[in-house]
Amino acid sequence: MITYRNKFLKCDPIINVVGYILILRLNEDKRIKVGSLGEVSFKKGYYMYVGSAKNSIKRIERHFKSKKRLRWHIDYLSTNSEVLDAMLFHIEECELANTLSKHFEKIKNFGCSDCKCYSHLFYSTNNPVNKLKGLFKELTSFTSRRM
Repeated sequence: MITYRNKFLKCDPIINVVGYILILRLNEDKRIKVGSLGEVSFKKGYYMYVGSAKNSIKRIERHFKSKKRLRWHIDYLSTNSEVLDAMLFHIEECELANTLSKHFEKIKNFGCSDCKCYSHLFYSTNNPVNKLKGLFKELTSFTSRRM
C-alpha cells in the first residue's frame, strides 16, 4: 500500500496500481444530488471510496481537482467535501470493497453500478487511516509513504 496525501500525486512508473481507496472528509451533514442515485444524505464524517485505477495515476489525480465534469458518483461527493488521501493497492477494487464492508458502514449502490458489490463507498465517524493501514498491512508488500 502506498499512501498519498498531497493534491499532486507522484508515482513510480514501475508500480502498476490496480485499486485505490480515496479518503474524504465532510464537515457537515449534507444532502447531495448524485447523478442517477438522486438525492443522497451524507453524515458529517469520513468517507472511503474504492475505485479501479486501471494502471493510471491520472484517474486518481482527477479526484483531487475541485473543477471537473461530474461523471461518476464520487465526483458529486468529492466536489462537496475535502479529499484527504489516496491509498494505492495491487488489489482489485471489489476485493477492497469486500474488506471495507466488514468494518465500515456502507452507502448502498454508490460507485458500484458496473459490478455486483453492495457499495464502493463507506463511512466512518473517525479518521479511518490507521484502521485501513491495519486491515491491509498483510495484503501487500508496499509500505506507506507520504509525499
